[in-house]
Amino acid sequence: MNNCRYKCYALKENVADFPTMLNGLLDKYKPENTPVRLVFFSDVADNVRYKDELDLIREEADKRFGEKVPVISYIAQKPLDGSGLVMEVHEIRLFADEVIEYKSLWSNFYITITSSHVKQLFLGGVTSDPNESFSVQSYNIFDKIEKILQVENMPVHSIVRQWNYIEQITAFDGEHQHYQDFNDARSFFYNYSQWPEGYPAATGIGITCGGIIVDINAICTDNGSVDIAAIDNGWQIAAHSYSQDVLLGEKDPRFQNRTTPKFERAKRVKQENSELIYISGTAAIRGEESLSGVNIEKQIQTTIENIGYLLSKENARKQDGNQTGSSYQLEGCRVYLKDISLVDKARTVVERLYSDADVIYLLADVCRDELLVEIEGIVSV
Repeated sequence: MNNCRYKCYALKENVADFPTMLNGLLDKYKPENTPVRLVFFSDVADNVRYKDELDLIREEADKRFGEKVPVISYIAQKPLDGSGLVMEVHEIRLFADEVIEYKSLWSNFYITITSSHVKQLFLGGVTSDPNESFSVQSYNIFDKIEKILQVENMPVHSIVRQWNYIEQITAFDGEHQHYQDFNDARSFFYNYSQWPEGYPAATGIGITCGGIIVDINAICTDNGSVDIAAIDNGWQIAAHSYSQDVLLGEKDPRFQNRTTPKFERAKRVKQENSELIYISGTAAIRGEESLSGVNIEKQIQTTIENIGYLLSKENARKQDGNQTGSSYQLEGCRVYLKDISLVDKARTVVERLYSDADVIYLLADVCRDELLVEIEGIVSV
């Protein structure tokens, strides 16, 4: 924890029955600033149990927070540090002239923070019927997001961070891969807007159940008082520029080819004296090719090197002449691992290189079969 405007950290509860774990987490949570997002992670086997536990989370949150409930997401990923339930907290320190409002549209709950020239939006847990095809779910979810942005008079390109949780992300339904179907729907949605500051930072990661779930942070200004910029990585081809060679599955008939994952390697948001960098889900990819056929230590070392270069003075200087990149320190991160047997080896590398970061280890499918690990993070200055 530090004195920055935006804080992200995790609370963890030992394995017990779900109500006990949930209440234990909420009992120990003592907000220091205004909570805007709570993300819960637990091992969930099926959609019936998932819905029951999500309902319980929402009921308990209503009791605890009253009319000021943070945006809530429940993610079916098993914590790998011995915890039974993990809660990732996102808090913001409000400026004196900002007004926060708690809203909903069609049972989709979200928060806006507004000042005279800036609006922020926090939206989470947007989902569709998990019994529908992954293509239908994806289009339905983006339709909901579009309607909320329209209500708030915010353009699509105001999205700066997006989390995309996809059940069995690399699986196929016939010729259609779940992740590719999602990417095609995302591309269709994004085509409504120009992206002058680049696409959002994003993570596309697997979950065991729940269909597709999307969380977003968005921000826009009418006077240029917020500086928003994409951060590219010279070691990696931008995901939205991938060739057809690394994309899988049948294409959406709306497009001539399979569409690429539309995200930047990172997104920087500067407002007044605060700076926030969202680091997208990052893996052991150089150029556009996976570093395959190597062990977990090598993959995680390469992943962390990719993030290190992304935030480096050299990379900043190449992009915009910025000389301060070397001062960036990761505040918190999620480490997604494909197999539970990898956690001890992964922790050894991560704790050596990210000794001050608040780390969550989670069991999750990564978007390519050959990749064993993916890391996302946040820098708050």
